[in-house]
Amino acid sequence: MFRAEADLMRRHVRHLVAGTRRPDVLEIGLGLGVFAEQLLDVRVGSYTAIEPHDEVARLARARVLDAFGARARVIGEPWQLATLPTRAYDAIMYDTWPPDGYADADFAWFVEHVAVACLRPGGRFSFFHSGDAIGSLRRRVLDTHFTSWAAHPYSIPVAGLPAMWTKPTNRFLVPVATLGDERHVGAGPSADIR
Repeated sequence: MFRAEADLMRRHVRHLVAGTRRPDVLEIGLGLGVFAEQLLDVRVGSYTAIEPHDEVARLARARVLDAFGARARVIGEPWQLATLPTRAYDAIMYDTWPPDGYADADFAWFVEHVAVACLRPGGRFSFFHSGDAIGSLRRRVLDTHFTSWAAHPYSIPVAGLPAMWTKPTNRFLVPVATLGDERHVGAGPSADIR
């Protein structure tokens, strides 16, 4: 099933690292490495993934991460417990699933306390998002903490969906938010592209 999302993750990569040279990238929720695999064509400075499930990280390492060599690092604890360096990343991909009912609260806390602190000025943030619209809470979080953001629509062709597809849709958004410097955070309106 994860191979069906490869082009979607390629689009996340393209928007996150466009115009950067040897970006330092942080991914929250490594999974089987679909996003990381799309980074292999980009000459990253470093790639850090947070994946608290040892077996999942082992599979991703064998499948993808070994190709990064010493540039890849996996942190084996939940992001809520990880100590991450400030102003260390050019791009952050947030692709994790909290317990039911906590998705927006976790997202808001992550953006305010982790993404904003860890991104360099001009750095970009994206997150996995299925469906056609970003909810009002997430829009408010993006408007508050980023200079600008846009959401680019993408649909996986129905013919490309695996037989065991479990998501309720084949439609996604690729949201990308850009962090300004301290004087410009939250200075601009959202630019939700549909």
